[in-house]
Amino acid sequence: MKKLIILSTILSLSILSFAQSRTIEITSGMLESTLAGEYSLTALSIKGSMDVRDFACINDNLTALTTIDLSGCSIKAYDSRNEQYLGYQTHFEDNVIPASAFLGFTELEKVILPSNTTAIGNGAFAGCEKLTTVTGGDMIEVVGEYAFSGCSALKAITFPATLRRISDYAFDKCTALAAVDLSQCNKLSYIGKRAFAQNTSLTTVKFANTVKTLGEAAFAGCNALLNITLPTSITHCGKGAFAGCSVLEKADFSEAQIDTLSAWTFAGCPVLIEILLPQSITAINEGAFYYCSALPTIALPAGIENLDSFAFAGCNAIQTIDFMPENLESIGRYTFYQNTSATKVLIPETTSYIGDHAFDGCINASDFSTEREMPAELGEMVFANMNVEEKSLNVPTESVAIYEATAQWQDFGKINGISAVEDVTIENKFGVAFEQYNLLITSAQEMTDLRLFNTAGMLLAHIKPHSNNATIDTQSFVDNIYLIHATTADGQQAITKVARVMR
Repeated sequence: MKKLIILSTILSLSILSFAQSRTIEITSGMLESTLAGEYSLTALSIKGSMDVRDFACINDNLTALTTIDLSGCSIKAYDSRNEQYLGYQTHFEDNVIPASAFLGFTELEKVILPSNTTAIGNGAFAGCEKLTTVTGGDMIEVVGEYAFSGCSALKAITFPATLRRISDYAFDKCTALAAVDLSQCNKLSYIGKRAFAQNTSLTTVKFANTVKTLGEAAFAGCNALLNITLPTSITHCGKGAFAGCSVLEKADFSEAQIDTLSAWTFAGCPVLIEILLPQSITAINEGAFYYCSALPTIALPAGIENLDSFAFAGCNAIQTIDFMPENLESIGRYTFYQNTSATKVLIPETTSYIGDHAFDGCINASDFSTEREMPAELGEMVFANMNVEEKSLNVPTESVAIYEATAQWQDFGKINGISAVEDVTIENKFGVAFEQYNLLITSAQEMTDLRLFNTAGMLLAHIKPHSNNATIDTQSFVDNIYLIHATTADGQQAITKVARVMR
């Protein structure tokens, strides 16, 4: 009798085990009738064809699945006028995994997609926290929003060459994903907002040279990412794209075709030590390097016109704030806040406005210099919390009295004439004169660089004569008084003022 009971138990377990794994062949819409209430399956292989009605059946009844193999079937389009599936949807296309199809399947571990799948719908596998393997789908063009969001066990995924778009939040919080290789995706143009955000195991990213748009916070919070290189195809890099990447050391944007470094791009990257920017950049937006506390210096392209608020706030490893380019027009609020290592600050003569608290807390900056004849307009408390009465300010000699009479500038303990500025002297070896509209400049030494400004500090002309003589045609300029800045081959510099008098 005992042997009979044991045999019966073994047989029952075998039947149960068999029942949990099943391969079926169906035509579209027939899964529910084929299963006939057999919903205890943990592994299912489907052959033939299926549509959204079959996905809805799985979504409603087979949440214990650990494996689903769809490699032997095709997905058919379906339109429903009277019924809604998987939320409020009524239209479903060929070869698309429907939106929310496996949303929240917490036991699902392995998925094999039909080979002709062209798209993964929004949220199709979102919240599948045990999903480790996704294969097949060699024809995928679009990965929808939140498609794999929260798949925290997904360690690797192969991106097919057909891929065109990775939508917002597509792989957000895939915390086990170690590498993203998009180098073979030669049709990919768009990577969406937070597409790979908070992927805390991600160490490497390779882009195809077709990607044009990198969305807001696309790789924010990727705390294992060591370096990043953007391809030449990039024309837009969204806000906070790499914010909070706590071990990011190097970022090479030098080939990207962007004209603005977006707000908060590298905010909170405390070990970033090298950044290469493209020459096309004209603006550094708000907080772009906010508290990049290891950044020792930065080479800004000559075309930079604006440094926005908080751009370098908390960058307390920068020792000399002298990387501001000649075309810089404005410095925003708190731009260099708490740059405590800076000892020298050189303000370009083109800078006409400096915002509130721009140098607040630059306690070790003892020497400020500017070649601007008329003081730049200042916001509130530009030099707060830095004992400005103990600092020196170096300005053009003819402008000392103006700076001494201008609010905030006058607070410097000592205001020196231009002779106090390092390497600014050619003495009497430099001459200027007008012949009608032509400004003639002569020097005893070869001049390598000449810049012409109006009295408001606007750059009007910039030439590199590599000669002892140079001519600048001023006929198109409305001003009659000009400042000329000259640099000779041996590095000496001079600034002089000249009036245009027509006879």
